[in-house]
Amino acid sequence: MSRRTVVLAGLVAGVLLLASATQPWVIASGLGDVSAMDRVEIPGSDIADTVTAMALVGLASAVAVTIARRMARFVIGLLQLGAGAVVTVTLLQVIAAPGEASLGALGEVTGTTEQAQDYALGPAVWVGLAGAVLLVLAALALLVFSRRWPDRSSKRYEKSRAPAGSEEDEDDPDEFDLWDGLTAGEDPTSGRR
Repeated sequence: MSRRTVVLAGLVAGVLLLASATQPWVIASGLGDVSAMDRVEIPGSDIADTVTAMALVGLASAVAVTIARRMARFVIGLLQLGAGAVVTVTLLQVIAAPGEASLGALGEVTGTTEQAQDYALGPAVWVGLAGAVLLVLAALALLVFSRRWPDRSSKRYEKSRAPAGSEEDEDDPDEFDLWDGLTAGEDPTSGRR
């Protein structure tokens, strides 16, 4: 699996989590005399504020993978896996018991500790769960496949080229090598056939 695929998976997972946290996860209805509103939509960020933080960890770790060396990629993978696991557990708790999970947030809206008669899950909670699972899968892919990737950050300082046939072969530069060359003022088309 390529570095690009793992990075994109981490970025998509983070975006899904951030987007879902702003939308209603739980819809409480049947509040009756307890509240002026009969129906309250509770967004994910009000139910579990850790989701937004873990989504940002997922986004930051995906970006960091693009420049990290082998050992740093392992640490980043562990952080990303931990963030994905925390969010997955949180979302599964909301899905299993939406009334319990949203009781505190509902109390802030209604001003009481009374529960609603009915709790329904919004579609955003499933989007969040998809993002959490994708974050875990991206972290696992990072931990398994990243040891085969070349260290990009060290190429600029190497005096000799990699041996022929290796992943860093001069005839097969990757997009990061080309951008580094452009930054240094080199023409990426010179010397190519």
